[in-house]
Amino acid sequence: MCNKKRLGQTAALLMAGMAVGLAGYAFAADSEVPVNWNVSPITGGAYRETFETAPTWDRLVDTASTNSRVTVERRSLGATWFPGATTKALTLPGNASYTNTLKYTGGSANVSFATNPVFVDMRVQFTAYEGAPSIGDAKLAVFVSAADKIHVVHDTGTTTNMWANADLLSAWHQLTVRMEKNGKCVVYIDDTLVTNNLTPVGGATELTSLVFTGGGYADDLYVSHGNPNYPAATPGAIPSGVSGVPSETAGSVTNWLANYFNDGRLAANADLTGIQLGRAYLLNMGPVNAPTDPVSSTTFGVSDIDMVTPTLVKVTCKLTVNGTDRDEPINGKLRLLGKTTVGGDFDTMTPDAVTPQSADFTGGEATYDFTVESGMKFFKAQIVE
Repeated sequence: MCNKKRLGQTAALLMAGMAVGLAGYAFAADSEVPVNWNVSPITGGAYRETFETAPTWDRLVDTASTNSRVTVERRSLGATWFPGATTKALTLPGNASYTNTLKYTGGSANVSFATNPVFVDMRVQFTAYEGAPSIGDAKLAVFVSAADKIHVVHDTGTTTNMWANADLLSAWHQLTVRMEKNGKCVVYIDDTLVTNNLTPVGGATELTSLVFTGGGYADDLYVSHGNPNYPAATPGAIPSGVSGVPSETAGSVTNWLANYFNDGRLAANADLTGIQLGRAYLLNMGPVNAPTDPVSSTTFGVSDIDMVTPTLVKVTCKLTVNGTDRDEPINGKLRLLGKTTVGGDFDTMTPDAVTPQSADFTGGEATYDFTVESGMKFFKAQIVE
């Protein structure tokens, strides 16, 4: 990665790349990032590090975070993510690197921005590099030079931006990197755009680790699929232009909608009806072209039933949306209704007649086992909250 001569210069470098192979440091501790951000409490939807105590990162020692941070005003929503008083910051060692490995909660996979954006946000006090550092296996690197220039290393080179708003080196700043689902990256300082449309080195769509190297300070580290500067800073908060949210599913629908506002797929002045919202939510069809109804046509029903026992049936449901076989999870669950004779109404059966989790369709089909009442011979499937 960086040699000792360059690391000896005072510098602060953020890198998002592979943990294994960064200067041979392969023992960084996993920092768990939630798969979903719009959960309650909202702080449960992000990996956060206050550095009030030393995290178990590679090469991070217990005394690394004992330096007091100069009091600095947070971004407007900082207290939402980092409530309470914090006084300590990560002190960068100057001649070594700090590395953590990012994994989804449970360690099941690396953090991906192939489907939803990932935000990496922190407060930093930069010190200057006199020359471009070696970034090793990093996919993206941000550093500054003494001339108040911000440099971002990416797949096709280094983009440089003269920073005229405030001194980059003597004050604390908010650094935000948004890694987008189209594989591009955007960099902000103090919520002001520095550069965008950058491709990570190698065209990666996963964030596997963060590396801090050189000198300087960092604090209030945040990694999440949710925008740390989301206007309302509460789950389920959506712009006032959207009305008529179905009352029976208000919390779930608005949480889902907030994700679309969060990453720009839905305009803040979108105007959708309650019926459109409810249907789009259950089928997980993003209202990309709002106010146009995102669900123009739907075909759903039971395509196959296998009665394993008088009280256990295996049901395959078929779903097409807008003429296309559904090939990913929906937000709704599957409920099976039944009756004993051709005539009469379908009955809601036992709780086991509803899938415990949201349905996942592959090639337009989803198959589940349902516990039913003995004697049921005729069935109907529904998609429910």
